[in-house]
Amino acid sequence: MDVQKSLSRRRFLRLAGLASATAAVAACAPAPAPAPQVIKETVVVKETVQGEAQIVKETVVVEQTAVPAAPVAEVTEIEWWPGWPESAMLAIGKAFEGQNPDIKVNVVSNYPEMPAVLAAVAGGTPMDLIADVPYMELIARGTCQPIDDFIATNTVVSLTDGDIRKELWEVFAWQGKHYGVPSVDTAGREGMGFNLSLIEKSGLDPNNLPTTWEDVFAWHQKITKFDSAGNIEILGMAPMAERTDACSYGDPWMWPHMWGFAYIKDEVYDIDRPETVEFLNVIKQFSDSVGVEKIESLSSALQGIARGAFGVGRVAMRITYPSGPKSVWQTNPTQKYTFTYVPVPASRKGKKIQTAGGHAALLMKDAKHHEQSFRLSAFLAGKEACDILFDEIGWLGPRKSWQQALDMSRYPEDVQKSMKFFTDSLESADEVWWNTDPIEGITGNEWLKQYQAVMYGQTTPDEAAKAMQDTLTAELAKALEERG
Repeated sequence: MDVQKSLSRRRFLRLAGLASATAAVAACAPAPAPAPQVIKETVVVKETVQGEAQIVKETVVVEQTAVPAAPVAEVTEIEWWPGWPESAMLAIGKAFEGQNPDIKVNVVSNYPEMPAVLAAVAGGTPMDLIADVPYMELIARGTCQPIDDFIATNTVVSLTDGDIRKELWEVFAWQGKHYGVPSVDTAGREGMGFNLSLIEKSGLDPNNLPTTWEDVFAWHQKITKFDSAGNIEILGMAPMAERTDACSYGDPWMWPHMWGFAYIKDEVYDIDRPETVEFLNVIKQFSDSVGVEKIESLSSALQGIARGAFGVGRVAMRITYPSGPKSVWQTNPTQKYTFTYVPVPASRKGKKIQTAGGHAALLMKDAKHHEQSFRLSAFLAGKEACDILFDEIGWLGPRKSWQQALDMSRYPEDVQKSMKFFTDSLESADEVWWNTDPIEGITGNEWLKQYQAVMYGQTTPDEAAKAMQDTLTAELAKALEERG
Protein backbone atom coordinates (compact mmCIF):
# COMPACT_ATOMS: atom_id res chain seq x y z
CA MET A 1 0.00 0.00 0.00
CA ASP A 2 1.53 3.24 -1.19
CA VAL A 3 0.70 5.93 1.36
CA GLN A 4 1.38 9.61 0.49
CA LYS A 5 1.31 12.21 3.33
CA SER A 6 1.51 15.89 2.43
CA LEU A 7 1.55 19.28 4.28
CA SER A 8 1.74 22.08 1.70
CA ARG A 9 4.31 24.96 1.82
CA ARG A 10 1.42 27.42 1.76
CA ARG A 11 0.00 25.81 4.87
CA PHE A 12 3.37 26.18 6.63
CA LEU A 13 3.63 29.81 5.54
CA ARG A 14 0.14 30.46 6.84
CA LEU A 15 1.15 28.98 10.18
CA ALA A 16 4.24 31.19 10.28
CA GLY A 17 2.13 34.22 9.36
CA LEU A 18 -0.29 33.41 12.15
CA ALA A 19 2.60 33.18 14.56
CA SER A 20 3.94 36.57 13.42
CA ALA A 21 0.55 38.23 13.69
CA THR A 22 0.08 36.89 17.19
CA ALA A 23 3.53 38.17 18.16
CA ALA A 24 2.69 41.62 16.80
CA VAL A 25 -0.49 41.79 18.86
CA ALA A 26 1.43 40.73 21.93
CA ALA A 27 3.98 43.49 21.33
CA CYS A 28 1.27 46.10 21.80
CA ALA A 29 0.16 44.60 25.09
CA PRO A 30 1.40 46.15 28.32
CA ALA A 31 2.54 42.86 29.88
CA PRO A 32 6.17 43.25 30.97
CA ALA A 33 7.14 39.62 30.39
CA PRO A 34 5.03 38.04 27.59
CA ALA A 35 4.70 34.24 27.81
CA PRO A 36 5.32 32.02 24.76
CA GLN A 37 2.11 31.09 22.91
CA VAL A 38 1.42 27.68 21.36
CA ILE A 39 -0.32 27.91 18.01
CA LYS A 40 -2.26 24.79 16.95
CA GLU A 41 -3.93 23.86 13.70
CA THR A 42 -5.61 20.60 12.76
CA VAL A 43 -4.38 19.22 9.49
CA VAL A 44 -6.33 16.62 7.61
CA VAL A 45 -4.15 13.80 6.32
CA LYS A 46 -5.58 11.66 3.53
CA GLU A 47 -4.47 8.13 2.70
CA THR A 48 -5.09 6.63 -0.68
CA VAL A 49 -5.35 2.87 -0.66
CA GLN A 50 -4.61 1.44 -4.04
CA GLY A 51 -7.79 0.39 -5.77
CA GLU A 52 -10.07 1.64 -3.11
CA ALA A 53 -11.90 4.83 -2.42
CA GLN A 54 -10.12 7.59 -0.50
CA ILE A 55 -10.52 7.16 3.22
CA VAL A 56 -9.75 9.67 5.96
CA LYS A 57 -7.59 7.71 8.31
CA GLU A 58 -6.42 10.19 10.97
CA THR A 59 -5.59 13.81 11.89
CA VAL A 60 -2.31 15.32 12.95
CA VAL A 61 -1.96 18.36 15.19
CA VAL A 62 0.88 20.62 14.10
CA GLU A 63 2.24 22.90 16.85
CA GLN A 64 4.47 25.97 16.58
CA THR A 65 5.66 28.10 19.45
CA ALA A 66 5.85 31.88 18.94
CA VAL A 67 7.42 34.27 21.49
CA PRO A 68 5.96 37.77 21.17
CA ALA A 69 8.43 40.65 21.03
CA ALA A 70 9.03 42.50 24.30
CA PRO A 71 6.85 45.59 24.66
CA VAL A 72 8.46 48.82 23.44
CA ALA A 73 9.27 51.08 26.40
CA GLU A 74 7.49 54.42 26.40
CA VAL A 75 9.98 57.24 25.73
CA THR A 76 9.57 60.60 27.42
CA GLU A 77 11.06 63.65 25.70
CA ILE A 78 12.41 66.44 27.89
CA GLU A 79 13.54 69.88 26.78
CA TRP A 80 16.80 71.13 28.24
CA TRP A 81 18.18 74.67 27.88
CA PRO A 82 21.75 74.21 29.15
CA GLY A 83 23.47 77.37 27.92
CA TRP A 84 27.05 77.27 26.70
CA PRO A 85 28.89 75.29 25.29
CA GLU A 86 26.69 73.53 22.75
CA SER A 87 29.08 70.73 21.72
CA ALA A 88 29.71 69.53 25.26
CA MET A 89 26.05 69.71 26.22
CA LEU A 90 25.02 67.72 23.14
CA ALA A 91 27.56 65.05 24.08
CA ILE A 92 26.21 64.95 27.64
CA GLY A 93 22.65 64.62 26.34
CA LYS A 94 23.66 61.61 24.21
CA ALA A 95 25.53 60.01 27.10
CA PHE A 96 22.50 60.42 29.34
CA GLU A 97 20.19 58.87 26.74
CA GLY A 98 22.56 55.92 26.50
CA GLN A 99 22.03 55.20 30.19
CA ASN A 100 18.34 56.16 30.18
CA PRO A 101 16.72 54.71 27.04
CA ASP A 102 13.29 55.75 28.28
CA ILE A 103 14.23 59.44 27.99
CA LYS A 104 14.89 61.53 24.89
CA VAL A 105 16.73 64.82 25.53
CA ASN A 106 16.00 67.77 23.28
CA VAL A 107 19.03 70.02 23.82
CA VAL A 108 18.09 73.58 22.86
CA SER A 109 21.30 75.27 21.79
CA ASN A 110 20.01 78.85 21.78
CA TYR A 111 21.44 80.72 24.75
CA PRO A 112 18.73 81.04 27.45
CA GLU A 113 18.22 84.80 27.48
CA MET A 114 15.80 85.81 30.21
CA PRO A 115 13.13 87.43 27.95
CA ALA A 116 12.81 84.16 26.02
CA VAL A 117 12.76 82.12 29.22
CA LEU A 118 10.06 84.24 30.85
CA ALA A 119 8.01 84.28 27.64
CA ALA A 120 8.02 80.48 27.56
CA VAL A 121 6.97 80.34 31.21
CA ALA A 122 4.22 82.94 30.77
CA GLY A 123 2.96 81.17 27.65
CA GLY A 124 2.50 77.90 29.51
CA THR A 125 5.22 76.10 27.53
CA PRO A 126 8.23 76.10 29.87
CA MET A 127 11.32 74.07 29.20
CA ASP A 128 11.75 71.06 31.49
CA LEU A 129 15.05 72.23 32.91
CA ILE A 130 17.38 75.16 32.42
CA ALA A 131 20.86 76.40 33.36
CA ASP A 132 23.22 79.34 32.83
CA VAL A 133 20.64 81.91 33.94
CA PRO A 134 20.19 84.33 36.88
CA TYR A 135 19.35 81.36 39.09
CA MET A 136 18.04 83.05 42.20
CA GLU A 137 15.93 85.42 40.15
CA LEU A 138 14.08 82.50 38.55
CA ILE A 139 13.84 80.61 41.84
CA ALA A 140 12.48 83.60 43.79
CA ARG A 141 9.84 84.18 41.11
CA GLY A 142 8.33 80.81 42.00
CA THR A 143 8.92 79.37 38.52
CA CYS A 144 11.15 76.49 39.66
CA GLN A 145 10.40 73.16 41.31
CA PRO A 146 11.94 72.34 44.72
CA ILE A 147 13.92 69.10 44.51
CA ASP A 148 14.27 68.09 48.18
CA ASP A 149 11.84 65.18 47.79
CA PHE A 150 13.73 63.89 44.76
CA ILE A 151 17.05 64.19 46.60
CA ALA A 152 15.67 62.29 49.58
CA THR A 153 14.55 59.31 47.49
CA ASN A 154 17.39 59.01 44.96
CA THR A 155 20.70 57.16 45.30
CA VAL A 156 22.84 59.40 43.08
CA VAL A 157 23.21 62.69 44.97
CA SER A 158 22.95 63.58 48.64
CA LEU A 159 22.66 66.75 50.70
CA THR A 160 24.45 65.18 53.63
CA ASP A 161 27.21 62.82 52.49
CA GLY A 162 29.65 65.70 51.92
CA ASP A 163 30.72 64.62 48.43
CA ILE A 164 29.11 67.80 47.11
CA ARG A 165 29.98 70.60 49.50
CA LYS A 166 27.23 72.17 51.61
CA GLU A 167 28.09 75.66 50.31
CA LEU A 168 27.41 74.58 46.73
CA TRP A 169 23.96 73.25 47.65
CA GLU A 170 23.17 76.54 49.40
CA VAL A 171 23.93 78.56 46.27
CA PHE A 172 20.69 77.16 44.82
CA ALA A 173 18.60 77.24 48.00
CA TRP A 174 15.79 79.66 48.83
CA GLN A 175 13.64 79.91 51.96
CA GLY A 176 14.73 76.51 53.24
CA LYS A 177 14.28 74.57 49.98
CA HIS A 178 16.80 73.40 47.40
CA TYR A 179 16.29 73.95 43.69
CA GLY A 180 19.39 72.72 41.88
CA VAL A 181 21.98 69.94 41.91
CA PRO A 182 25.38 71.71 41.68
CA SER A 183 27.05 70.75 38.41
CA VAL A 184 29.06 71.73 35.34
CA ASP A 185 31.61 74.25 36.73
CA THR A 186 31.52 74.32 40.49
CA ALA A 187 34.99 74.35 42.02
CA GLY A 188 36.28 77.48 43.74
CA ARG A 189 34.82 80.24 41.59
CA GLU A 190 37.86 82.45 41.07
CA GLY A 191 41.62 82.63 41.33
CA MET A 192 44.28 85.27 40.76
CA GLY A 193 46.38 84.25 37.77
CA PHE A 194 50.00 85.37 37.40
CA ASN A 195 52.11 85.13 34.25
CA LEU A 196 55.38 84.22 35.93
CA SER A 197 57.39 84.74 32.75
CA LEU A 198 56.30 88.38 32.50
CA ILE A 199 56.85 88.89 36.21
CA GLU A 200 60.44 87.59 36.06
CA LYS A 201 61.13 89.69 32.96
CA SER A 202 59.99 92.76 34.92
CA GLY A 203 62.50 92.02 37.67
CA LEU A 204 59.88 91.00 40.25
CA ASP A 205 60.03 87.96 42.51
CA PRO A 206 57.73 85.14 41.30
CA ASN A 207 58.16 83.44 44.67
CA ASN A 208 56.73 86.40 46.56
CA LEU A 209 53.49 87.23 44.79
CA PRO A 210 51.36 90.17 45.97
CA THR A 211 48.36 89.36 48.15
CA THR A 212 46.85 92.81 48.66
CA TRP A 213 45.37 95.21 46.11
CA GLU A 214 47.87 97.84 47.14
CA ASP A 215 50.78 95.55 46.23
CA VAL A 216 49.07 94.35 43.05
CA PHE A 217 48.80 97.97 41.90
CA ALA A 218 52.51 98.55 42.61
CA TRP A 219 53.36 95.50 40.47
CA HIS A 220 50.95 96.68 37.77
CA GLN A 221 52.90 99.93 37.48
CA LYS A 222 56.26 98.19 37.24
CA ILE A 223 55.09 95.64 34.63
CA THR A 224 53.09 97.90 32.29
CA LYS A 225 54.95 98.98 29.16
CA PHE A 226 53.97 101.10 26.14
CA ASP A 227 55.15 101.11 22.56
CA SER A 228 56.49 104.19 20.75
CA ALA A 229 52.97 105.22 19.77
CA GLY A 230 51.78 105.16 23.37
CA ASN A 231 49.74 101.96 23.05
CA ILE A 232 49.90 99.29 25.72
CA GLU A 233 52.53 96.68 24.92
CA ILE A 234 52.37 94.78 28.22
CA LEU A 235 49.69 95.49 30.84
CA GLY A 236 50.14 94.73 34.50
CA MET A 237 46.45 94.16 35.23
CA ALA A 238 43.05 95.09 33.87
CA PRO A 239 40.89 95.59 36.97
CA MET A 240 37.60 94.64 35.29
CA ALA A 241 38.35 91.71 33.00
CA GLU A 242 36.51 88.41 32.93
CA ARG A 243 35.63 87.29 36.47
CA THR A 244 35.81 90.70 38.16
CA ASP A 245 32.90 92.20 36.22
CA ALA A 246 30.53 89.26 36.86
CA CYS A 247 27.63 89.47 39.29
CA SER A 248 25.01 86.93 38.21
CA TYR A 249 24.45 83.78 36.11
CA GLY A 250 26.20 81.58 38.66
CA ASP A 251 28.88 84.14 39.56
CA PRO A 252 28.74 85.74 43.02
CA TRP A 253 29.63 89.42 43.21
CA MET A 254 33.16 88.99 44.47
CA TRP A 255 34.19 92.59 45.24
CA PRO A 256 32.16 92.93 48.48
CA HIS A 257 33.48 89.56 49.61
CA MET A 258 37.11 90.60 49.10
CA TRP A 259 36.31 93.54 51.35
CA GLY A 260 34.64 91.22 53.89
CA PHE A 261 30.92 92.02 53.72
CA ALA A 262 27.69 90.61 52.31
CA TYR A 263 25.98 93.09 50.01
CA ILE A 264 22.50 91.61 50.67
CA LYS A 265 21.05 89.90 53.72
CA ASP A 266 17.44 89.03 54.50
CA GLU A 267 16.35 90.80 51.30
CA VAL A 268 17.96 94.08 52.35
CA TYR A 269 20.82 95.62 50.36
CA ASP A 270 23.91 96.97 52.09
CA ILE A 271 25.93 98.53 49.27
CA ASP A 272 26.19 102.23 50.10
CA ARG A 273 29.08 101.90 52.52
CA PRO A 274 32.77 102.94 52.73
CA GLU A 275 34.05 99.56 51.55
CA THR A 276 32.15 99.85 48.25
CA VAL A 277 33.57 103.31 47.68
CA GLU A 278 37.03 101.92 48.44
CA PHE A 279 36.94 99.10 45.91
CA LEU A 280 35.47 101.37 43.25
CA ASN A 281 38.42 103.69 43.85
CA VAL A 282 40.77 100.73 43.38
CA ILE A 283 39.14 99.96 40.02
CA LYS A 284 39.45 103.62 38.99
CA GLN A 285 43.08 103.75 40.08
CA PHE A 286 44.09 100.98 37.69
CA SER A 287 42.10 102.46 34.83
CA ASP A 288 43.42 105.98 35.35
CA SER A 289 47.03 104.80 35.46
CA VAL A 290 47.06 103.65 31.82
CA GLY A 291 43.82 104.98 30.33
CA VAL A 292 40.58 103.01 30.17
CA GLU A 293 40.35 103.43 26.39
CA LYS A 294 43.78 101.82 25.95
CA ILE A 295 42.77 98.90 28.17
CA GLU A 296 39.61 98.43 26.13
CA SER A 297 41.58 98.65 22.89
CA LEU A 298 43.98 95.91 23.99
CA SER A 299 41.07 93.72 25.06
CA SER A 300 39.17 94.23 21.80
CA ALA A 301 42.20 93.46 19.66
CA LEU A 302 42.53 90.00 21.19
CA GLN A 303 38.87 89.17 21.62
CA GLY A 304 37.99 85.60 20.69
CA ILE A 305 41.27 84.12 21.94
CA ALA A 306 41.01 82.06 25.12
CA ARG A 307 41.69 84.40 28.06
CA GLY A 308 42.41 87.21 25.57
CA ALA A 309 45.40 89.40 26.34
CA PHE A 310 46.18 87.41 29.48
CA GLY A 311 46.16 84.16 27.53
CA VAL A 312 48.63 85.33 24.90
CA GLY A 313 51.05 86.91 27.38
CA ARG A 314 50.16 90.60 27.01
CA VAL A 315 48.71 90.94 30.54
CA ALA A 316 50.57 89.76 33.63
CA MET A 317 47.76 89.39 36.20
CA ARG A 318 44.09 88.51 35.93
CA ILE A 319 41.33 87.10 38.13
CA THR A 320 39.75 84.24 36.22
CA TYR A 321 37.74 81.01 36.41
CA PRO A 322 38.63 77.36 37.17
CA SER A 323 39.15 76.74 33.45
CA GLY A 324 41.95 79.33 33.43
CA PRO A 325 44.94 77.01 33.99
CA LYS A 326 44.05 74.74 31.08
CA SER A 327 43.14 77.50 28.64
CA VAL A 328 46.25 79.64 29.16
CA TRP A 329 48.46 76.57 28.81
CA GLN A 330 46.75 75.65 25.54
CA THR A 331 46.94 79.22 24.24
CA ASN A 332 50.43 80.05 25.46
CA PRO A 333 52.41 76.90 26.39
CA THR A 334 55.82 78.60 26.29
CA GLN A 335 55.15 80.85 29.29
CA LYS A 336 54.55 79.82 32.89
CA TYR A 337 51.45 80.72 34.90
CA THR A 338 50.26 80.11 38.42
CA PHE A 339 46.91 80.65 40.16
CA THR A 340 46.18 81.38 43.79
CA TYR A 341 43.83 83.33 46.06
CA VAL A 342 42.49 86.72 44.97
CA PRO A 343 43.90 89.85 46.56
CA VAL A 344 42.25 91.56 49.52
CA PRO A 345 42.66 95.12 50.84
CA ALA A 346 45.57 95.82 53.17
CA SER A 347 43.13 95.98 56.10
CA ARG A 348 42.40 92.27 55.52
CA LYS A 349 45.90 91.13 54.60
CA GLY A 350 46.38 87.39 55.07
CA LYS A 351 42.72 86.47 54.52
CA LYS A 352 42.19 83.70 51.98
CA ILE A 353 38.73 84.01 50.47
CA GLN A 354 36.81 81.97 47.94
CA THR A 355 33.27 82.06 46.58
CA ALA A 356 30.85 79.23 45.84
CA GLY A 357 28.79 79.43 42.70
CA GLY A 358 28.71 77.91 39.26
CA HIS A 359 25.79 76.12 37.72
CA ALA A 360 22.87 73.74 38.20
CA ALA A 361 19.97 72.60 36.03
CA LEU A 362 16.74 74.00 37.47
CA LEU A 363 13.46 72.09 37.05
CA MET A 364 10.63 74.32 35.90
CA LYS A 365 7.58 74.13 38.13
CA ASP A 366 4.93 73.99 35.39
CA ALA A 367 6.78 71.47 33.21
CA LYS A 368 5.44 67.92 32.97
CA HIS A 369 8.45 65.68 33.47
CA HIS A 370 9.99 66.44 36.85
CA GLU A 371 11.19 62.92 37.63
CA GLN A 372 12.97 62.51 34.28
CA SER A 373 14.40 66.02 34.47
CA PHE A 374 15.78 65.41 37.94
CA ARG A 375 17.57 62.33 36.64
CA LEU A 376 19.36 64.48 34.06
CA SER A 377 20.20 67.17 36.63
CA ALA A 378 21.78 64.51 38.86
CA PHE A 379 23.60 62.96 35.87
CA LEU A 380 25.28 66.33 35.27
CA ALA A 381 27.02 65.99 38.63
CA GLY A 382 28.34 62.51 37.77
CA LYS A 383 31.63 61.30 36.38
CA GLU A 384 30.68 60.93 32.73
CA ALA A 385 29.31 64.46 32.37
CA CYS A 386 32.15 65.96 34.43
CA ASP A 387 34.74 64.18 32.29
CA ILE A 388 33.21 65.57 29.09
CA LEU A 389 33.27 69.15 30.41
CA PHE A 390 36.79 68.88 31.83
CA ASP A 391 38.21 67.37 28.64
CA GLU A 392 36.59 69.96 26.38
CA ILE A 393 36.87 73.15 28.45
CA GLY A 394 38.68 72.48 31.71
CA TRP A 395 35.60 72.96 33.86
CA LEU A 396 35.71 71.26 37.25
CA GLY A 397 32.70 69.31 38.53
CA PRO A 398 31.28 69.52 42.06
CA ARG A 399 32.10 66.15 43.61
CA LYS A 400 35.12 65.81 45.89
CA SER A 401 35.44 62.17 44.88
CA TRP A 402 35.63 63.10 41.18
CA GLN A 403 38.10 65.91 41.82
CA GLN A 404 40.36 63.67 43.89
CA ALA A 405 40.37 60.92 41.24
CA LEU A 406 40.83 63.33 38.32
CA ASP A 407 43.72 62.29 36.09
CA MET A 408 45.70 65.44 35.31
CA SER A 409 48.83 63.65 34.12
CA ARG A 410 48.40 64.92 30.56
CA TYR A 411 49.25 68.45 31.78
CA PRO A 412 52.57 69.89 33.01
CA GLU A 413 53.10 69.96 36.77
CA ASP A 414 52.58 73.72 37.08
CA VAL A 415 49.22 73.43 35.29
CA GLN A 416 48.19 70.55 37.53
CA LYS A 417 49.11 72.58 40.62
CA SER A 418 46.93 75.48 39.48
CA MET A 419 43.99 73.18 38.70
CA LYS A 420 44.28 71.72 42.18
CA PHE A 421 44.13 75.20 43.66
CA PHE A 422 40.62 75.55 42.26
CA THR A 423 39.49 72.10 43.46
CA ASP A 424 41.01 72.52 46.93
CA SER A 425 40.47 76.20 47.71
CA LEU A 426 36.90 75.82 48.98
CA GLU A 427 38.37 73.61 51.71
CA SER A 428 41.44 75.67 52.54
CA ALA A 429 39.95 79.19 52.34
CA ASP A 430 39.41 81.19 55.52
CA GLU A 431 36.08 82.48 54.18
CA VAL A 432 33.66 81.01 51.64
CA TRP A 433 31.00 83.40 50.34
CA TRP A 434 27.90 83.06 48.20
CA ASN A 435 24.92 85.28 47.39
CA THR A 436 21.16 84.81 47.54
CA ASP A 437 19.96 87.85 45.63
CA PRO A 438 16.36 87.54 44.35
CA ILE A 439 16.95 90.04 41.53
CA GLU A 440 20.54 89.06 40.74
CA GLY A 441 20.10 89.69 37.00
CA ILE A 442 19.14 93.30 37.69
CA THR A 443 22.02 93.57 40.16
CA GLY A 444 24.43 92.36 37.49
CA ASN A 445 23.22 94.97 35.02
CA GLU A 446 23.38 97.76 37.60
CA TRP A 447 26.92 96.76 38.62
CA LEU A 448 28.03 96.84 34.97
CA LYS A 449 26.49 100.28 34.53
CA GLN A 450 28.02 101.80 37.66
CA TYR A 451 31.57 100.47 37.48
CA GLN A 452 31.84 101.53 33.82
CA ALA A 453 30.61 105.01 34.74
CA VAL A 454 33.33 105.18 37.40
CA MET A 455 36.05 103.93 35.04
CA TYR A 456 35.11 106.47 32.37
CA GLY A 457 34.87 109.33 34.86
CA GLN A 458 31.14 109.82 34.39
CA THR A 459 30.37 109.42 38.11
CA THR A 460 32.25 109.17 41.39
CA PRO A 461 32.64 106.03 43.50
CA ASP A 462 30.49 107.62 46.23
CA GLU A 463 27.73 108.40 43.74
CA ALA A 464 27.93 104.93 42.22
CA ALA A 465 27.61 103.20 45.59
CA LYS A 466 24.55 105.25 46.46
CA ALA A 467 23.00 104.75 43.03
CA MET A 468 23.34 100.97 43.29
CA GLN A 469 21.83 100.97 46.77
CA ASP A 470 18.85 103.13 45.77
CA THR A 471 18.18 101.46 42.42
CA LEU A 472 18.33 97.90 43.72
CA THR A 473 16.27 98.66 46.82
CA ALA A 474 13.51 100.09 44.60
CA GLU A 475 13.74 97.24 42.07
CA LEU A 476 13.54 94.61 44.80
CA ALA A 477 10.50 96.25 46.37
CA LYS A 478 8.80 96.30 42.97
CA ALA A 479 9.68 92.68 42.28
CA LEU A 480 8.39 91.49 45.64
CA GLU A 481 5.14 93.41 45.16
CA GLU A 482 4.63 91.91 41.70
CA ARG A 483 5.25 88.41 42.99
CA GLY A 484 2.93 88.88 45.94
